[in-house]
Amino acid sequence: MPSNSCNKHVSYSERGLTLMEVLVALLIIGIFLIISMGFFIGQWRGGRSLKNQLEAHYFVMTAGKTVSDVIRMAETVEWVPELETLKILPLSDDTNLTPSLDSYFVDDLDHNGTRDLYWRHLGASQPVASYVTGWKCVEVEPGLWEIFLQASVEGQAVIWRSMIRQRSNSTITRLAPLT
Repeated sequence: MPSNSCNKHVSYSERGLTLMEVLVALLIIGIFLIISMGFFIGQWRGGRSLKNQLEAHYFVMTAGKTVSDVIRMAETVEWVPELETLKILPLSDDTNLTPSLDSYFVDDLDHNGTRDLYWRHLGASQPVASYVTGWKCVEVEPGLWEIFLQASVEGQAVIWRSMIRQRSNSTITRLAPLT
């Protein structure tokens, strides 16, 4: 007579998972997700900090290049420390026969909470670079200017310094043509 006892016993693999096994698996997955989220949040914060620092570098370099170029090509340069304003009279050339006095200053003219470097030309102010938090120009010797600029984007501050000589005050003498 055949025995039915083989059919009465169900093996472990056919029963499924117990509640305890499911809870342990969920706990392990939860720990893995928490560790992964911490890693990704740290990477996101690091990337955001780097982005802010690069933006601050960009703004300060843009402002520095602009101010250096205008000083280099200026007839006269005057720094007004009380107003933190640089007044420039450009050299006359073929395109600008009668130059007008320009000024560069830091302010928040658009009222967005961000201080920008502005160029005022013929009474109209145009932004040059944003997030400029401080600046100063000092005439070290006649015609030699030291420029200091600082920009800050969400806590990432960058400082830029440069020395520039006006071409109109250049100490380089021109040689007479050889005959």
